[in-house]
Amino acid sequence: MSGFDESDFDRVSQLIARTEKDPKSDSFDSFEARLVRQDGKDCLYDCVVSGIIFAGEDPHIISGNIYIENGIIQEIEERPVNSKNWIVPRFINTHTHIGDSFLKDPALGVPNGHVVEKNLDALVRPPNGLKHQMLAQIGFEESVEFMESAVWELFQNGIGVFADFRESGLEGSVALLKAVQNTGKDIFPFVFGRPQNLSCSRSPDSKGHSMDDFFTEIRDILEVADGIGLSGANDMDEYVLTKIASKTKMKRKKLAIHAGEKDASDIEAALSLSPGLLIHMTHAGGNELQKTADKNIPISICVRSNLTTGVGLPPVLKMLDQEICVSIGTDNMMLNSPDMFEEMHFLSRLYGLSDSTVFKMATSNGAKALGCRFTGSIEAGKKADMLVLNSKSLNLKNIKDPLAGFVRRAGKDDILGIV
Repeated sequence: MSGFDESDFDRVSQLIARTEKDPKSDSFDSFEARLVRQDGKDCLYDCVVSGIIFAGEDPHIISGNIYIENGIIQEIEERPVNSKNWIVPRFINTHTHIGDSFLKDPALGVPNGHVVEKNLDALVRPPNGLKHQMLAQIGFEESVEFMESAVWELFQNGIGVFADFRESGLEGSVALLKAVQNTGKDIFPFVFGRPQNLSCSRSPDSKGHSMDDFFTEIRDILEVADGIGLSGANDMDEYVLTKIASKTKMKRKKLAIHAGEKDASDIEAALSLSPGLLIHMTHAGGNELQKTADKNIPISICVRSNLTTGVGLPPVLKMLDQEICVSIGTDNMMLNSPDMFEEMHFLSRLYGLSDSTVFKMATSNGAKALGCRFTGSIEAGKKADMLVLNSKSLNLKNIKDPLAGFVRRAGKDDILGIV
């Protein structure tokens, strides 16, 4: 006998059925969210969610109810409740590139025996990196379709806000906004648009594009995007960089820029622009981090991406010692899944960070970095932007410390639903 009985067959059938669900369906099990009348009064809240609540930024773990009206948290009541579900804020992912989600298995470099010699520039550096060559071959509708699927993936990974570096000029920003609209899901994109001609200088290029054309494109992008996202200070003329920073600030939009990813050569130039957000800072030294702290510039780190491309690990402990606001990004979907649970797992294991520190990096720090005052923590007056996790799942069962369990073990399969 094989030892494989009818109950095993049923279990495997259920697993197969689960993997074949429509990727554009929520695919979450149900959780309790019900209408409630408070203290016998006539006013009705929209719903109440009960469970183990991760309240506040640190957070404070309590048992109780969250009362919601018109999508806003009205009250958090601490009291014994039957539900043991974990109620946590949705993630804030402060750095993505979802436009390259059409290619999820690129060669990372040149094979050399048992290893691959990784080459970051060949993958993503404009204008001739693999990603940019592929983007140039994709039309608007195809781009929308790919990004729509990517937005669904972000949503199903528990992400409530994502900050995307959107290549392909004005068209790229519009395509992203359309993709989010098409999903119809409650997820907020923070769009960092990027001009197409990054090599622009004060002289017309070989195609006759002038400086006026370039800045017209910047102006048009800023009309629809939340800011400008640049690949790095080494990729553009210093005068052009300065003008972009000036025009972005005049529009009261945010400038974000990659810096110190492969080496430290572009960090000082990036800092001179006083951007609203720095990405990576993998090779930042003490003086550069001190300047970052003095300018009160937040940093989005992308640890899994840095490991994938072989550029090293960011000095996270030194960043935190300088009291820099450090948040988490998952970077290119071409290289990594948008899995903030995995980012937390890596940070906890690689750096030995406290659970509360990692929690804030994945939630409230991201909200602060992007200026999203409406979310990032579970507090009265903020948007009801929460995940409900099944503390009785096989993965989370027997966890004694919910915060440690969330940071070090939880995964997207533990999500019961999204509020």
